[in-house]
Amino acid sequence: MLTGNDLITKQDDCVSNNLSFRNPVANDGPAMHALVERCKPLDVNSLYCYLILCEHFSSTCLVVEDNNEVVGFITAYIPPEKRDTLFVWQVAVDARLRGQGIAKKMIRTLLSRSNLMRTSYIEGTVNPSNEASRSLFKSLAKDCSCAFDEDLIFPAKMFGEGDHEQENLMRVGPVIR
Repeated sequence: MLTGNDLITKQDDCVSNNLSFRNPVANDGPAMHALVERCKPLDVNSLYCYLILCEHFSSTCLVVEDNNEVVGFITAYIPPEKRDTLFVWQVAVDARLRGQGIAKKMIRTLLSRSNLMRTSYIEGTVNPSNEASRSLFKSLAKDCSCAFDEDLIFPAKMFGEGDHEQENLMRVGPVIR
């Protein structure tokens, strides 16, 4: 049974170009899963994962809608051992909206939330070939006049057999608002 985070949405104050930015609800999980399937090379997590992220981490995640269609999202959380850090798990933007600064606007919208005002750092893991995500983190660091660091966190061999690249930890901060 859902805890009530399934139908009621809290609209953020941020609306532009017919796009609305809001907290996700569990009912958004299937649309988020479908969007990731269309956003190669993002790793597609289980549908259950997206449902749990929407249900348990709604206050640190964000969905973008265009005419009631999910066209972007960020899944993120505060790591228990790093209370001053927002860890961005996944960023997805529909192909038709890429290159318009939507991903950066999603992060800025998240950082403006009262529950994230103590956030000083933004982290995420990115593989070496994902230039879009790398550019996003570097651009955030530039806009916030803060440091950008990148270090190996998970070597490719940790992912077992297959062609999964290494994952590098990117860290931006301290963020100046």
